[in-house]
Amino acid sequence: MEIDFDGAQICLVPYLDFDSFAEAKAELGHQLYTLRFYDAEQLCSTILADFTERTVRVCNEDVALIKTAFGKNEMPSWADFERFLEERCVPRSRAGLREYLEAIGVSEYDPMAIIRKTKGRMAEDQQWLEVEAMP
Repeated sequence: MEIDFDGAQICLVPYLDFDSFAEAKAELGHQLYTLRFYDAEQLCSTILADFTERTVRVCNEDVALIKTAFGKNEMPSWADFERFLEERCVPRSRAGLREYLEAIGVSEYDPMAIIRKTKGRMAEDQQWLEVEAMP
């Protein structure tokens, strides 16, 4: 079971595994993105993000937990997902942020837009993201 809060009420709903979640949300016509998280060329985690309901599922590969998107957290919340995206972006407080965003062609600080441009690459590691909108 999973707790769902829609802003007005709390509901208990059945927990859907990764594939069932993808199928159910696609049937509802939700705005879905698949994010594949790599360390160098090794796939570590596949994330399915539902931007309509602001829910997420993750499927980790058989790699060290430190290399996965959410570590030992196998049921990340939307807030966990948003933190993960921001960790793969330039900090909001960076000096010269406006110029940086202009240089990569992003009009405002939007982690998904930044990651689509930069693949979430950071100078300190070899991890990166591949983003795909689902039809």
